[in-house]
Amino acid sequence: MAELPKDGAGVFMTMVSSSANLTEKAMGVPLGVARTLRDELFRTTYAGVDLVEGVNQSSFKAMGAGVEWAQGINQSSFKIVREMIQRLDKMSQEAVDGLELVTGAFSKVIRGSGEATSDMIAQTAEAASTVIARTAASLTRTKQSSSSVAAT
Repeated sequence: MAELPKDGAGVFMTMVSSSANLTEKAMGVPLGVARTLRDELFRTTYAGVDLVEGVNQSSFKAMGAGVEWAQGINQSSFKIVREMIQRLDKMSQEAVDGLELVTGAFSKVIRGSGEATSDMIAQTAEAASTVIARTAASLTRTKQSSSSVAAT
């Protein structure tokens, strides 16, 4: 699992960081495959040289070398495919981790916005309650003043 964003890391910075990590992994895929391809090409070519050398020495040995060379090509092909799958898996894991980080950042923003909205509503309700109480008290005093002026 990817490292969770630190407090204060916003959605934008989380997205930038996750995108940079994914880009690094994506750039590594073709380079890693190229490296494996080069290694296997060298090994196969070297085996081909052994095959040609075997043909020059004897036909029986050449047949065995040909089989080994074909097996080597087969093994190299599977190794290249395995390497590609492994690198693509790492890249997709990085993409999922990045999505998880961005989702976590969004949830923090939503939670923070919800808490701020709740606080604002509570403060507004408290202020409204205070205004209503003061207005009621003022009206009561005004009504009492009006009553006492009318009584005199």
